Amino acid sequence: MVVLHRVVVGVAQHSWVRKRAMSTPIIRDLAWRFFAGEDLEAGLATVCALNARGIKASLNFLGVHVRQVDEAIAATDKAIESLRRIHDKGLDSHVSVKLTQIGLDIDEALCRAQLTRILECAAEVGNFVRIDMEESAYEESTIRLFEQARDQFGETTVGIVVQSYLRARPDDLDHLIAGGSRIRLVKGGYRERAEVVYRRQEEIDAAFARDIETLLRRGRYPAIATHDIKAIRLVRTLQSEIGLDKSQFEFQMLYGVRPNLQAALVRQGYTVRCYLPYGTDWYGWALESLRSILGGAVHRIADRVGGHQAPV
Repeated sequence: MVVLHRVVVGVAQHSWVRKRAMSTPIIRDLAWRFFAGEDLEAGLATVCALNARGIKASLNFLGVHVRQVDEAIAATDKAIESLRRIHDKGLDSHVSVKLTQIGLDIDEALCRAQLTRILECAAEVGNFVRIDMEESAYEESTIRLFEQARDQFGETTVGIVVQSYLRARPDDLDHLIAGGSRIRLVKGGYRERAEVVYRRQEEIDAAFARDIETLLRRGRYPAIATHDIKAIRLVRTLQSEIGLDKSQFEFQMLYGVRPNLQAALVRQGYTVRCYLPYGTDWYGWALESLRSILGGAVHRIADRVGGHQAPV
């Protein structure tokens, strides 16, 4: 299954496969399982449907690594429009942004100015923006820009993502917790060099487990982003041990991935938030979701072989 996972994802990344897939209706239909649609109206409608099922959202306009100033400004405008429309419709959704989409690859000052525009709007409408973490090369600049924003707008307006698989920056989580940051914890999401990240699944899972405990014990309204049953089981065990109320943290998952698990957690009184992308750049996102599904399948098979039962 691990080999299948790598082969499928590797083949799908080739440019000719991408071109053919994006023009094939059946592939488009399958990919749309993982994102809300190509425009904001579709995104908001999906948020509304999630909210009706008791699930919160974090809306994200797809796109990374823009190289033109006008594109960075346009992406910023999209985030601001999302915040205003969420407020106008009374929806329960945050907004997530990637700094390379709003100018970080062009100029850090430009990116800071665009982020400030977004956060000024978030503060005005009383919403929250999460800064996504990207490749390890952006870790330092992302944290720097986040901390400047947190100090200006407060932890109730802006948060950040930490990736547990980064072996090269083991102190980031402690540093951000000490500053009162609101953190979404993920295992990791990018292909990186072995000296930068843990590669073996056992190492990644162990790092994630350590970070989960640290964040639950010391963090400010932690968000644990995972589809991994073992990680969810650990969160529930620690929650009971620490004495955390279910309202003091949340689970986060990708839209379209393990919806039955999301529903089961909601029924048990946990807060669940879906990361919900929309936009025309859907192929890359669908590929990452495929990676998550195949990786999750590996874990589920291992659970069955080992005789473990899911907690829901």
